[in-house]
Amino acid sequence: MPLIKPLNPPITDWHGRSVWLIGASTGIGLATAKALHAKGARVVVSARNATLLQQFVDTHPGAQAVVLDVTDSAAITAAARYVKTQ
Repeated sequence: MPLIKPLNPPITDWHGRSVWLIGASTGIGLATAKALHAKGARVVVSARNATLLQQFVDTHPGAQAVVLDVTDSAAITAAARYVKTQ
């Protein structure tokens, strides 16, 4: 038995859940997007590189891409509004 329990119970069923991943064009973000998509989540990926995001969307049916530079606060607000309505 672990000494410390997770604060939140692990999610085991991702079907019907939506996930927005920022920084998902490469590395851990991309790997996480792939894993969650494979588990049935509706995935929205964001990053600055539109080409890499489109490659993900093209190979993961139902996924969406929102090009985003997190240093632009107005763009973050607009992206969040868009993702929320999807």
